[in-house]
Amino acid sequence: MSSAPSSVPDNRRFNHTIRYQQQLLAQLPEHAATGIDAGCGEGLAARTMARAGLTVTGIDVDEPSIERALAQDSERITYIVGDIFSTDLEPADVVYSGAMLHHMDIEEGLERLKSWVAPGGRLCIVGAARATWRDLHREVGASIADKAFALVKGSWQHGSPTAWPPPHTYRDVQAAAAKVLPGAEYKSQLLWRYTIVWDRPSDA
Repeated sequence: MSSAPSSVPDNRRFNHTIRYQQQLLAQLPEHAATGIDAGCGEGLAARTMARAGLTVTGIDVDEPSIERALAQDSERITYIVGDIFSTDLEPADVVYSGAMLHHMDIEEGLERLKSWVAPGGRLCIVGAARATWRDLHREVGASIADKAFALVKGSWQHGSPTAWPPPHTYRDVQAAAAKVLPGAEYKSQLLWRYTIVWDRPSDA
């Protein structure tokens, strides 16, 4: 993978994950001061949180991705090359994960992300899921939306490692979220994506 940073400005980058990432990170808790971008790639979400005033830690196992992140704006951001399961981080007010969980066991990934959320903090996830025949109507809608999305916005391709198709179905993810993150808001989205938002109680 190339270690050269993208020449596309952050506000011009669009793909299926970024579309939902923008929605989740536009609604950060008012008290939030710290953030973690888990599986940060070259740091788009980390920079988004930093611009909102948070002090952010970005972590990714892929060293070239971290090199590209460091070559861009890193004010208020600390980047770490590391695996989320073997790297200890201080809990943060906002923990974000984008298109990472399908690279691992879904329940183990959710448990790890949950452990990093500070009391009163929020976990925001955009993930990729595999559709089944039960999702045929969604597949058709997603195909139409995908073509329209590409025509209007274009599609920015990151240079980080990918895994496709996702091993988990929408129902796999929903069941895992219900088990690990009681009370979480799970949504099956178009374009083979889902979102999860979970708030840790202040006294937990």
